[in-house]
Amino acid sequence: MKIPAVVIAASIGLIRMMCPSVAVSADDKKIDFVTDIQPIFKESCVKCHSLDPKKPKKHGAGGFQLDDKTAAFKGGKAGSDILPGNSKDSLLVKLLSGPVTLPDSEEDKELDPMPKAKKGEKWKPLTADQIAIIRQWIDQGANWPD
Repeated sequence: MKIPAVVIAASIGLIRMMCPSVAVSADDKKIDFVTDIQPIFKESCVKCHSLDPKKPKKHGAGGFQLDDKTAAFKGGKAGSDILPGNSKDSLLVKLLSGPVTLPDSEEDKELDPMPKAKKGEKWKPLTADQIAIIRQWIDQGANWPD
């Protein structure tokens, strides 16, 4: 049975409060794509960043797909969005944290933060825990089973 990362993080916090001398790190937990990452992608990303079965030649928003391993690692129009082992430079993590300005040869282009706000609504970012889990998954090598 896999334990969700949020439960582990809460447990670690409780252990630290009760036993401050015990060194436990959430970074030690191996992030599992199927139980930890895929549910976040399905809930918040795949609606826009997937192949449309009705229009198979139309790729996800920005040319980026999160419903297919090969396509996800290929990246979208802006380049590689997931850089295994390097969340700091991964466009996915940057966009989850806020808008990003991409330097361009002619003019800088600003990309909206993700998940994109619905028309007429304010941007609602993923939770800090969700972003931390994605960041940790990427830093651990972004393992995505076939």
